Amino acid sequence: MAEKDEKAIHSGHRKRMRERFLRSGAVGFADHELIEMILYNTFPRQDTNKIAHKILEEYDNNLCMLIEADPADLMFRCGLNENTAIFFAITAEILRRYSSERFKNKAVMDNSEIAGKYCVYLLSHEKAECFYVISLDAKSRLINTTLISRGTVSETPVYIRSVVEAVIKSNARSVILAHNHPGGSLVPTVSDIETTVSVVKTLNILDVCVADHIIVADDKYLSMNDKGLIKNSIKFN
Repeated sequence: MAEKDEKAIHSGHRKRMRERFLRSGAVGFADHELIEMILYNTFPRQDTNKIAHKILEEYDNNLCMLIEADPADLMFRCGLNENTAIFFAITAEILRRYSSERFKNKAVMDNSEIAGKYCVYLLSHEKAECFYVISLDAKSRLINTTLISRGTVSETPVYIRSVVEAVIKSNARSVILAHNHPGGSLVPTVSDIETTVSVVKTLNILDVCVADHIIVADDKYLSMNDKGLIKNSIKFN
């Protein structure tokens, strides 16, 4: 009897939450309430409020950490089943693709602030060092973004041939290089500078300008161009 009463309470609560969402949207909801509602899809008969609080506590009430969590980590730390962990991972990927489409349709990356924000979106969630080439047309509009390499937490190999292939395939007029420092430092390393110089020299031969090299650490970025570390022999039109 008690079990039936508990199910009825949860059912009524879920109905009220959905009605509230449909009536006023998501703005007035706390983080744990939104997660609670997400969990309705994979926990049809449990009190997802308690589960939502536990999930947030495990990730220090940080939605970025939660969204970027590996499914295996979600299962281990939060006791989630495989379906629920995968559901969160799919949600995270949809958000990333949504952001990518928004940038693709609108972005003119003609300054370091716009480029930096895009690179933070692209790299801030990565736990290993990654290197991207962001291809731009003659008006500095985003064509596409190519992952060149993914390495360890402290380094990733960059093959000039792969960079050239990405540039030619995109028919890029200019590029922005981007990579992350998972360790948290924004200071360019000697290797960062040497790689930039090599890429600049090679692409200048192809009449392609390296507009910038953005380094990302957590949710911050550094523009090597702003620091005077990009030395092209050609300029933008």
